[in-house]
Amino acid sequence: MNEEPEGITQTVEAGSTGGIVKDLGELPPGAILEEEAVARMFGRHAVSVKRAVERGELPPPVRMFGKPCWTAGAILAHIEGRLEAAKREAEKDAARIARLSP
Repeated sequence: MNEEPEGITQTVEAGSTGGIVKDLGELPPGAILEEEAVARMFGRHAVSVKRAVERGELPPPVRMFGKPCWTAGAILAHIEGRLEAAKREAEKDAARIARLSP
């Protein structure tokens, strides 16, 4: 099997291996993803990716050769951080509701 070294730009087709998380999880953490690849992976247009960054749903990209780029690891870490924050918020809400319930 011919594996590319970390840091090589990966080409990803939407749904090519069974979903966004699986696609990201199968890439090396250092794999560089250009905006178009991220858009294809999420099944969205590049403008939607820009809006997702503005809303905080994706981390801010870095520019490489004039193009917005991320590493697969940075996107996964950002998503995991958002999931942890949502979990903490849900636990806080549940505790507040439990205190208020008779």
